[in-house]
Amino acid sequence: MRYFCPYCSPHYQIHEERSDGVMVCGYCGDPLVKEPTIKLTQIFSFIAAIAFISPLLITAFSFIQDWKRPQPQRSIQVVKALIGTEL
Repeated sequence: MRYFCPYCSPHYQIHEERSDGVMVCGYCGDPLVKEPTIKLTQIFSFIAAIAFISPLLITAFSFIQDWKRPQPQRSIQVVKALIGTEL
């Protein structure tokens, strides 16, 4: 967990621990606030990214499956019938 002072600039923060174990700001002396590891906005952005990327992944996966599938071999008679002439 990260700690930060909500009142001081994030560039100039000094974290100190009091004798009772509470983290305080070195400039203003106010108690520091715990910053959550994963924020709610990060969760929403992850879901949005998955929503936009999933069609691409599904398309690529289906293309790979079609590519690996063996193609049926056409016989000579079918080719002759399609062309209409003797080979």
